[in-house]
Amino acid sequence: MFSVESQGAVDVVRAAGPLTHENAHELSDTIFGGLPGGQPMVVLDMHEIPLVDSAGLEALLDVQQAVQSMGGSMKLATLSPLCQEILRITEVEQHVEAYHDVKTAVGSFVK
Repeated sequence: MFSVESQGAVDVVRAAGPLTHENAHELSDTIFGGLPGGQPMVVLDMHEIPLVDSAGLEALLDVQQAVQSMGGSMKLATLSPLCQEILRITEVEQHVEAYHDVKTAVGSFVK
């Protein structure tokens, strides 16, 4: 479900299908399995994620917290309108930055 590609020092994680209890653990396995040492910079491209359930939300927050504890950051990109609404209603959007496209999310690490 997840794949990782590097864009400079930023790891872009692409996903396909809903982020649910059935596969939420794969998110952290994918991200932490491929991280180099140092401060992780991760963009999760959610273009092909139509839905996030409570386990998926928990996984997003857990990964964000773990990445931050390592001195890095995870940002989201290309959320569907439904996923944007889910993150807004659950207030997860207050803990993870979201961008309209991957290029802008990757570029935000340069600031």
